[in-house]
Amino acid sequence: MHKRLLLLFGAGCLISCHKDASNPVNQWTWFGTQNSAVYNYVLINASQVLSKRDSEELHVGVSAAFIDSNNNQITFVRALSVNDQIIQPGQDSMYNYNYGSDQFSKSSQLFGTKILVSINGIDEADTVSSTVYLPKQLSPSLEDYPDTVSMTRGLALQWVPDPDNTWGNVVIQLFYYSALSRKADSTMPEKISTVNITVPDNGRYYLSYSHLSAFPQNAYIGITIARGTQNEAILPLSHKRVYYFSSASVSTPPVRIKP
Repeated sequence: MHKRLLLLFGAGCLISCHKDASNPVNQWTWFGTQNSAVYNYVLINASQVLSKRDSEELHVGVSAAFIDSNNNQITFVRALSVNDQIIQPGQDSMYNYNYGSDQFSKSSQLFGTKILVSINGIDEADTVSSTVYLPKQLSPSLEDYPDTVSMTRGLALQWVPDPDNTWGNVVIQLFYYSALSRKADSTMPEKISTVNITVPDNGRYYLSYSHLSAFPQNAYIGITIARGTQNEAILPLSHKRVYYFSSASVSTPPVRIKP
C-alpha cells in the first residue's frame, strides 16, 4: 500500500530541527502535527545520531496532543498508554514521554514492532486501542560515513530496508550547519534550504553533484534518512479522530563538502 502520507506531504512537507552541535539530536516536526485539520495525534519518534567517538545515540519518545476542534483549545483525555506505559500530561496539557538511557534495551526493541496505543476519552466506555508500526532501525546505514564528501564524486548511501514499510519510501535530508560553517569561514551564508529527497526504501541511494551543489565548498552539512507510518482511529463515544504517526531516522554528525 503506497498511500500518500499526511505526515510526509502537503504544504508543510517535512521539516527538521537540528542543533548546531557535533552530535545533533534529530527532532522531526511532522506536517501532520502542525496541520490545523489534525486535532488529536500521537507521535512515536525514534532517532539516531551516528558517532565515531561514542556509541550511536538513540532517542525514542512519545508525544501527543488532544485539541477541541470547536475552539482549538488543548484538552485532556482520561488516560493515554503506550505498550502499557501510562503517559501523564504536562503543565501545558501536552503528553510527552522519553525512554531514558537506562531503558535502552526496552526502547531499541520497539523498532520493527507494532506498538499498542490505548486512549480513554470521556469515560471508560470511550476507549480505543490501536497498534502503530514503528519502522525498523535504519543503521548501520551510515556506519562508514566520511568526515568529508566530494561534491564531484558524490556519496553512496546505504541503509537497512524495511519490507514492512507500507509507504515503501524513505526521505533523505541534507541540512546545513550554519554556525559551524560560518565559524570556519565567515563568508558562508547564514541559511541554506534543506534538500529533501524521497526515494524507494530499497537500502541504497547515490547522492550526486546535483544534490550536493546546493551547498558551497567547505560548508558543513548533515545527512538524515527517515521513514514513517500513519494511521488513525475514532473514539467510540466522543468521536474524536486520532491520528497515529511513527518515525524512525538516522543522522550523521557534520560532514564537510569538498570539491
